[in-house]
Amino acid sequence: MVSQDETSQTLHKRYRLATALALAFTIALGIASPATADTTYNPPSGTWNGKIIYVSQACHDGNDGTPGGPCIPNMGCMSFNENTQSSTTAATTIFGVGTGANLLERGYRAVRGTGTVNQNIANSNAAGAHIHIPLHTNAPGGSWTCSNTTASNKGTLVMYVSTNGSNCSTRLVNRVGPASPGTNDVKAYRTNLGELNSTNAVACYLEAEYHTWNIGVTWIRDEVNWTYRIGWAIDEYLGYP
Repeated sequence: MVSQDETSQTLHKRYRLATALALAFTIALGIASPATADTTYNPPSGTWNGKIIYVSQACHDGNDGTPGGPCIPNMGCMSFNENTQSSTTAATTIFGVGTGANLLERGYRAVRGTGTVNQNIANSNAAGAHIHIPLHTNAPGGSWTCSNTTASNKGTLVMYVSTNGSNCSTRLVNRVGPASPGTNDVKAYRTNLGELNSTNAVACYLEAEYHTWNIGVTWIRDEVNWTYRIGWAIDEYLGYP
């Protein structure tokens, strides 16, 4: 169990354990290249805390006018591709080296959704997930300038539709937000997103930071230094099961 203050000593110990676990799971399960739209990873034998976390990678299917169609990338500064980065973020959140305390180390069974939005919703429900977390990065409407350094209109956004989702979102804002370079860290009620409306699990939809400024992209790509905060927030919301 990870302490709430996440001391540097604790993180150092957990970093070393995460490194060993990541290597073992990569070799044993081939997690570097998941071949299906759903891959399930179990924590070390005897450590499962009974909770299942569904990590939903960004796809943005339907941008071509056909819901459930092929994933279309959202591009950002410095050749950023949101779908590609979401895959890296998901991997690091689940089993990554250097996260300090990934989901497996914390005792969670993690299901990694790499399909379309509709597939991930269906698979999350079929898996009996307790929490459903879409992993995204954000972009404002209209034009943007990559060299912009204004932090007050950037930051972490977490969206929800239910009361439990609101509570989960508060934890994510409180843990991921202070690490992101933008300072406008907020949660927002949304009713028009399938991954909030149609999942049986408590859904908290993470937009970790904006990918439309160079500072934000640099931070997002340094996922080994911030994704442990996702697991930390989940631990807090679920009461450290």
